[in-house]
Amino acid sequence: MIKDLLLAESKQYSVLLVFNDESKYIGQISMSEDKKRVKVKHQHGIEWVPLNEISSCSLSIPITPQ
Repeated sequence: MIKDLLLAESKQYSVLLVFNDESKYIGQISMSEDKKRVKVKHQHGIEWVPLNEISSCSLSIPITPQ
């Protein structure tokens, strides 16, 4: 999951994060320097979330016409 989060951060992809309590955030992310937390910019604000609270992560990769 860390590799996916790092890819999303570097390419500025949107992510869907699902947490252990089944709540969800969709937005842009940034990793903390120690790689133990992720900052999520979502529709209701900005949250810092510990990685151990995330149960799954999905990336939204834009498709560009060629």
